[in-house]
Amino acid sequence: MEKLVITVAPTNTKWFKKDNPNMPQTPDEIAQDAIEAFREGAVVAHLHARDDNGQMTFETKYFRRIVEKIRSETDMIIQLSTAGANIHYKEKLKPILELKSDMASLNIRGSDEEIEYNARLMRDNNIVPIIEAFDLGMIEKANRLIQKGLVHQPAHFELVFDLESIPGKTLQDDYDELSRRIKALYPGSAWSRNRGAHNQFELDAITIMLGGHLRVGMEDNLLIAPGQLASGSAEFTRRVRKLCKVFGREVASSSEAKEILQPHS
Repeated sequence: MEKLVITVAPTNTKWFKKDNPNMPQTPDEIAQDAIEAFREGAVVAHLHARDDNGQMTFETKYFRRIVEKIRSETDMIIQLSTAGANIHYKEKLKPILELKSDMASLNIRGSDEEIEYNARLMRDNNIVPIIEAFDLGMIEKANRLIQKGLVHQPAHFELVFDLESIPGKTLQDDYDELSRRIKALYPGSAWSRNRGAHNQFELDAITIMLGGHLRVGMEDNLLIAPGQLASGSAEFTRRVRKLCKVFGREVASSSEAKEILQPHS
């Protein structure tokens, strides 16, 4: 089985230190959280930026502070987010171009014009897109981009599950949904999964066994166990690495991950 690529997502646009005192909010905290996860096996850094007051921003100067600190201490693959914030989609693309990120999230929730513009820009600037798919409809949209040649193969899908628990939602429900999404992917594509709320641990184990890759971190869950706040993204990364050892699946290094994530056509 292919080695597993661990992506770390240190922060999101929803939670703050009032939700978990360990939530990274400043550029330095975000970078340090990613670096600590790297030491536990994470090789891709999925990054949202916050300003010095902890508010979400797409100003390149804040992304630069995060990226430069990570690059100075690791050889992580840099994956910048283009999701969130109520600004024109072209403004969200400035950081990935100015900082020459290795990868960027391709948001499938906008208009067809926006989605195709973003995909074309990433393709033309050799930025590998990670297709964030929250449901089957988004996978179908992304498959059309691949058919049009706007996303090269192997395409990389990030299968996004629940950020917060939905009462009554069982692991069987999530497993069935995961199976449907995997079957809907364009042939030859690679996939990763994140989140899952109260089912995340079990879904992580299932993903490892099914051959998918994983994204973990403070962006995707405040809790490392029921009722227990996570100390940082490194704690999630360490747990994934231990699960991989149990299931006999190796974790990819940065150089190995670059080979896995590099489009071939």
